[in-house]
Amino acid sequence: MISGRASRSWGLVAAFALIVSLCFCVKSKFETTHDKHQSASLISAVTLRPANIICSEKLSLRDSLRKPRSGHGLGEQAEALSNLYANKKAVASYIKNCVAPATLPASAGTKLTTGIVIPAGGKALLSSAIALLTVVRETLKSHLPVEVVYNGQEEYEALLVSQLHAIQDVRCLDATQVAYPKHHSPLNLKGLTFEFKAYVLAYITTFDQVLMLDADNFPLRKPDDLFTLSSGSTVKGNLFQQHGSLFWPDFGQKQGNKSMLLAASLDMKPEAYTTFNLSVPWADPTKPHIFTESGQLLIDRVRHADVLEWLWFLNSHRKPVYEWMWGDKDTYRIAFALAGKLDNFQQVPMGPELALDAGGKPPEPTLRHAGMIQHNLEGHLKFLHRTWTGKFDPTVQGHWREVDYMTNALTIEQVLVYSEAYGFFPHQVTTDFDKYCCANGTAVPAVTGTTVLTHATDANQCDIVHCKSPGNPLPLLTIAPSNLAPDLRMVLRSIDAMFTSLQAQFTQTTPSQPVVVTQG
Repeated sequence: MISGRASRSWGLVAAFALIVSLCFCVKSKFETTHDKHQSASLISAVTLRPANIICSEKLSLRDSLRKPRSGHGLGEQAEALSNLYANKKAVASYIKNCVAPATLPASAGTKLTTGIVIPAGGKALLSSAIALLTVVRETLKSHLPVEVVYNGQEEYEALLVSQLHAIQDVRCLDATQVAYPKHHSPLNLKGLTFEFKAYVLAYITTFDQVLMLDADNFPLRKPDDLFTLSSGSTVKGNLFQQHGSLFWPDFGQKQGNKSMLLAASLDMKPEAYTTFNLSVPWADPTKPHIFTESGQLLIDRVRHADVLEWLWFLNSHRKPVYEWMWGDKDTYRIAFALAGKLDNFQQVPMGPELALDAGGKPPEPTLRHAGMIQHNLEGHLKFLHRTWTGKFDPTVQGHWREVDYMTNALTIEQVLVYSEAYGFFPHQVTTDFDKYCCANGTAVPAVTGTTVLTHATDANQCDIVHCKSPGNPLPLLTIAPSNLAPDLRMVLRSIDAMFTSLQAQFTQTTPSQPVVVTQG
């Protein structure tokens, strides 16, 4: 015979057990495990969710998501769409019930953590991350904490990870050591490409406000001021503080039925929006829609926890979503639209420039792609993204292109010329732009309403950024001591020095000791 008190106690225990079996709380920290075969220097992620995840989720909903739909005579594409629609309802329900609204700027609440996260794995990307972070610490003097995230043992390189840990306030995380969010459709994380960036941003990094960088994207100036206004800034307000996001443009754009791109594969299909009953941004033929480049982005993960849920929803459904666009880069805007926060999606207005290498040989273009350059909101150079053929491979001797020239922000017509051969021939460019961009060779630009920028002037201090030639030739600025601000010269020299050192490490050559140039 069980006493009444004991009976009531057992009843409470049973009720509690039932609740636990039906619900799981996402507010608490996700469990992580430490791989016993992992390097002892590995630090696992211990906090995954922003602070405004507040509730539990029913097991019945979770279980329904863990059973992928299949068969029923559906084709592969139709089945992918069916799964997409089913998961969309589940994610919307989760956001409604589990994500607390966070509409105020982060500065109005508790102080949040800020940092840089870099998704990177394998020799090439981890080596590039070492070069990037050495420049960030030693040349740019940034003290922002950093997390480098790789995707499992296949991407783990013990020597390189130990070198990363030797850099001040850098830790490496294994994304596979973190529990997968069960309210999303199950997905094998092995072999993720573009979608890994979205996964890291949504669930792995521990920072509240984060600057995410590709491993081959080098800040050209100290990145700390992106989070807050720097003293003496001419920008009215800070878009990130106001909206909790900042993105950067790509070269391509779409207007009506016309696409103007570097490559046809970079185009977007209207299904990327119409599938979710969203307005197609390029439908108005009078307003060009500028695509997004995701080599760098800034987001407040607390304020936009709902956006991150939609972001992973989109990227976890690689098929069909990536058939409507190129990788992850334009899923960020759609995620904001799905969250009803499109006004908070902010993109730097100035288009990217090109970094060019002069080592091409005819009949190929003599000026070859070495990367793309992005600006801050004031128009100053901010990032050098070593894209496409500008990437660094530490295992191949001499395998990187040096930056010999930079362009101004390309017009769409110049992008189309470039796309024909992915480079420029001598007759398509000019370094003599001061004759028509400056008044009498002085530092006063001929174009009214612009400002001379010290990072982008020729020997006569003539501004290139706002320079447009009267004909087709693209204005080029030679990367030389007389043309480039001293701090930017130091960054470029440091990048090349690190590439030389890392390449020697893998090709067993013996270079002279690399010089990492420091400021101050």
